[in-house]
Amino acid sequence: MKLLFCNIAWLDYYKGIYEGVDMPVGGGDYFKQTGDALEKYNFEAVEIEGGTEPYCLGFVETQNLKVKNKQLHIEKIKGCEEYNSKDSVEDVLVIYCAKHPAHNFITVVGWYKYATVYRYYQQMEFPSHIPDDDNLYIQDYNAIALAKNCVLLPRRERSLYNKWSVPKKTSGAAFGFGQSNLWFAQEDNEYVKAYLDKLIKQIKEYDGDNWLYEYPDIN
Repeated sequence: MKLLFCNIAWLDYYKGIYEGVDMPVGGGDYFKQTGDALEKYNFEAVEIEGGTEPYCLGFVETQNLKVKNKQLHIEKIKGCEEYNSKDSVEDVLVIYCAKHPAHNFITVVGWYKYATVYRYYQQMEFPSHIPDDDNLYIQDYNAIALAKNCVLLPRRERSLYNKWSVPKKTSGAAFGFGQSNLWFAQEDNEYVKAYLDKLIKQIKEYDGDNWLYEYPDIN
């Protein structure tokens, strides 16, 4: 199975930033500099030109202050070792993760099944959400999937450490995220296999609530 773990900023709903209601927690250099998080719309179902069904556009930061437009090395995804000259790969299970704001662990927040993952950032234009604003909002993304194949776990579900926690090497684990926001799960040992088998089974069998169409209460 083609698999990619992405570490992003925490939001409850990923439908944009709502001041004082749903604000990003964590994130990389871009967030620290701007107070913005480009992953803020990762779990908003949108209509795109030429599409017959809604899609989700996913973003994970691959650049930093020193390297702009750094590529996502899709050839590191298992089964894609020959993709050095390709700009995208299809049929990937993309698992989005974030550090829990109330507990000291990285947890799965949601996933895209059958996603297309891009080496470089893509862009798509959308009308502004602000009434009477004719400006276009440009959304960066490096993964896309049909909304029907996307799940955003409810906040309470994400808090289940034994079910959804994701290891981090810098915290002493033998596998998991390192310094990068990307984990390709390529470590070759029995512990990784057991962890992935358990997690993938949970994802396949998950039938709980999906917050993909839930929005913050701003009334």
